[in-house]
Amino acid sequence: MTDAQYAPLTATLVRTLTDKLYEKRKAAALDIEKQVRDLLQANHLSQLEKLLAVLRGLTTAQNAHARKGGLIGLAAAAIALGKNTADYTSQLIEPVLTCFSDPDPRVRYYACESLYNIVKICRSSALSHFDELFDTLWRLSADTDLNVRSGAELLDRLLKDIVLATNSFEISTLMSLVRDRIYSQNSSNRKFVVSWVNLL
Repeated sequence: MTDAQYAPLTATLVRTLTDKLYEKRKAAALDIEKQVRDLLQANHLSQLEKLLAVLRGLTTAQNAHARKGGLIGLAAAAIALGKNTADYTSQLIEPVLTCFSDPDPRVRYYACESLYNIVKICRSSALSHFDELFDTLWRLSADTDLNVRSGAELLDRLLKDIVLATNSFEISTLMSLVRDRIYSQNSSNRKFVVSWVNLL
């Protein structure tokens, strides 16, 4: 593990970000948040792109703690980007979506937490990924892990709030997704779909 490998992050910071202890990962995420703010303020956008690429790479690492670190790092980056997230929405959301298929329920839970924080910052720009978000939440509504389901429910409520607050949201998109999933044999999946129909 070398600094050049993870630039603009240091190998030490990445090691802390991928530690098995949540407290260490959280502390590293705060450092990432500061670094993203500094890069943005200095207009070092190419360095910011590299930093996001390192975090995206961590979300696909073989080590589960590295994947968790990548997830918390992406959420920290979104928080630091604030109103500037629109240009980075895909880079922040897409790697997290892949983690919802992870065999480790803790990684799936941290993916819920990370995506909640990212979507909360991105707000309406996250709706460009509405189809994927809806499909992911539909699948998670029947997840075998209670913590994952609880995390997904919080994210679902946030997404519904954003949809209700967005005048330009296409109802036809939602209806197409509902139509494809309404006949699911799983009662949790059906309840999820009905909750979206009730929203309308």
